[in-house]
Amino acid sequence: MLTRTRITTTGTLPEPWRQLTYNDIIHRQGGQLVNDGRSSRVYRFPDENGNFYLKRYLYRKIHWRHCWEKSQVEREFENLERVRQANLGCRVIEILAYGDRRRCTVLLDAFLLSREVPGSHRLSLFLATLPDHPERPAIVAKIITFAERVMEKQLALTDLFFRNLVVVPETAELYLLDIQQCRRNRKKALRKSWPQLWADIELFFTPAERALAAERLGPILGKAFPELRQRARTFIPKEKRRKEFELEYPP
Repeated sequence: MLTRTRITTTGTLPEPWRQLTYNDIIHRQGGQLVNDGRSSRVYRFPDENGNFYLKRYLYRKIHWRHCWEKSQVEREFENLERVRQANLGCRVIEILAYGDRRRCTVLLDAFLLSREVPGSHRLSLFLATLPDHPERPAIVAKIITFAERVMEKQLALTDLFFRNLVVVPETAELYLLDIQQCRRNRKKALRKSWPQLWADIELFFTPAERALAAERLGPILGKAFPELRQRARTFIPKEKRRKEFELEYPP
């Protein structure tokens, strides 16, 4: 059966990635495993031109979505580009390349290659472990501004958790690592995405920071704000377990 591979680059790839074929990239050894999910794994590769993250997807089951729709990595790149252009007060990581392999039309595997943000920390770990950092107030203010703009623009961004952002403490800059944007059933997605964000505000902000967030976000949502806080409680137990795992095994 016909197997086709495709690599899309967003600029000139640095060495040694420039010389690698699709098979070389998807099977490259020597990286540090930093995230192990149900369908994807993320590896960190220190190279001569900096540090890079390789996200690998493996499609173990055939599904109609894997036959006709865009690959997950292509959607991730497009979603990050939309966020970059939306002026949300948050930058996005630099995607260098993405690719997929199909047998006929069925997705077999895929990858996404990004550059590490120098001096960055995972936002969830930063907030949990550095309560007295001098730039914390500025960083909290930027998180709230990001939430404000997401809500004002009525964006249905799913996976809005602090573990999907990194922060550069010295400059108080936020970078989004990964996001999904629901453009079909937006009403259903909105009932999930904003409570996800508030769940992490409950978990990682101090009481004073939570009060500030409520003061600025409450007027935007009006009567819907109490419902958002109520729905956020459904996400807190799982996110609390993730928080404990991150603190026990930091990257």
